[in-house]
Amino acid sequence: MPTADFTIDGLVIRVVPSGDNDRLVTVLTKDRGRLSFMAKGARSLKSKYMPACNPYVWGNYEIHSKGTALWLRDASVTEGFTGIGKDIASMYLAQYFCDVCMELSEPEEEAADLLRLVLNCFYALSQNLKSKQLIKAVFELRAAAMSGYEPDLGVCRQCGKTSAFVFDIMNGGMLCTACAEAAPSLSPDAPKWAVATDRFMTRSLLVSLTPSALDAARYILSSPVQKMLSFELTADKDLNSLSKAAECYLLSHLERGFPTLKTYYEVLR
Repeated sequence: MPTADFTIDGLVIRVVPSGDNDRLVTVLTKDRGRLSFMAKGARSLKSKYMPACNPYVWGNYEIHSKGTALWLRDASVTEGFTGIGKDIASMYLAQYFCDVCMELSEPEEEAADLLRLVLNCFYALSQNLKSKQLIKAVFELRAAAMSGYEPDLGVCRQCGKTSAFVFDIMNGGMLCTACAEAAPSLSPDAPKWAVATDRFMTRSLLVSLTPSALDAARYILSSPVQKMLSFELTADKDLNSLSKAAECYLLSHLERGFPTLKTYYEVLR
């Protein structure tokens, strides 16, 4: 924990009310990872801190340390991503991204890649550059890879066939149709490759990918972060396939769900 005053750039990923007018603000930073500080009076409309202490804001923060506590001394907004606030679905999707960042980041640990990822996705959301479904899938796949769960989207992991279009979620690899169909089903009513267990009762979750969705997933994982959204999926079946696989992969490896994601879907419905 820093012992002197310092200034840092950060993205607000969580805001919690404290007392009558204060806010406990958590920002994601490049070099210090997740950083939380108290912003006195930041809930007041008259506060000079309020604009920089709102969710989804990229700002500059002057922090004063007092013992083990951090207090905001001054702040300014660098980018407000105001387009996100104009659409309620975008707001909940952005908060889902923030919640994932809370899960994947640690205090005093470098988070440059995760920060670049969420900033690029926020910009795309704010400017309506791509569909929410596509931005969400890109974020989820890249976030999973950054957290140490990058999948191998090459050949079938069991027989080596190149025509592998079934994503083995729990094992992070691909299966051809024949190997996927050989997996035992938990229910006679389940799809051929929905949910299965092996002879050791290890949980297995298999999701089919269309050829275009698989190409898109490979591009997302291999492209530079500034180019990761530079593609299109025009067919609904391809976009739905990519979206389902990306979400399932991230949540399965994090072993948890997110209330903000549930609310996002409720808003869409």
